[in-house]
Amino acid sequence: MKFIADVMLGKLAKRMRLLGFDVLYDQTFDDNDIIRLSLEQNRVILTRDTELAGRPLAANRVFIVHDDVKDQVRQVIDTFKIESVPGPLTRCSMCNESLIPITRQDIKDIVPEYVYNNYDGFLRCVSCGRVYWEGTHVRNMRLPG
Repeated sequence: MKFIADVMLGKLAKRMRLLGFDVLYDQTFDDNDIIRLSLEQNRVILTRDTELAGRPLAANRVFIVHDDVKDQVRQVIDTFKIESVPGPLTRCSMCNESLIPITRQDIKDIVPEYVYNNYDGFLRCVSCGRVYWEGTHVRNMRLPG
């Protein structure tokens, strides 16, 4: 399942990406961009914008009612009865592209020394180059419940 989030849902987009969901998000997208991309790419619109939600071409959407990002994720999960997430550390939280394994030697000068010395598995975004590793933030990440 693929999603596109409106400008009001940047934190939700990032959190869902961290869980492995494909979520397009760009602060420059206007309502017409969101609807067009939703239709072209078969994406569910995630919105808090009542005007966008009310447009006939935006029928494939979830109107997000919660303020807290954990509750927002839970609303999406419950709406689609998703039983398991695609998986943490599979998508870049910033640009939504795939992550690929990278060797420790290749990241030696990129990550802090502590991280380099205490973690083994590293991933890099194929698009923006951002580096990820399974720190406590990933271990603590759970489906909100």
